[in-house]
Amino acid sequence: MESEYQTVGQMYERLRLMIRQRNDTGFRLAATGAVLEPRNPFEPASKRRPKSVVSITLILVLVLALIFLYFSLHHTT
Repeated sequence: MESEYQTVGQMYERLRLMIRQRNDTGFRLAATGAVLEPRNPFEPASKRRPKSVVSITLILVLVLALIFLYFSLHHTT
């Protein structure tokens, strides 16, 4: 049996194909894992809720943005 050498381009394409076929890796999965609560293994169809830290941070940023806009657009005469 003779070994077959592959070029760098062929190996790169094989690697990209292997990564695309795996559903347990990727930026999207890492981002959702960081933002959402872990899945419940007993109820896999249920929606995942956002983590409380993310919710509190988003509410705080929204309130601060509204305060900034209020004082930026509020004109005193």
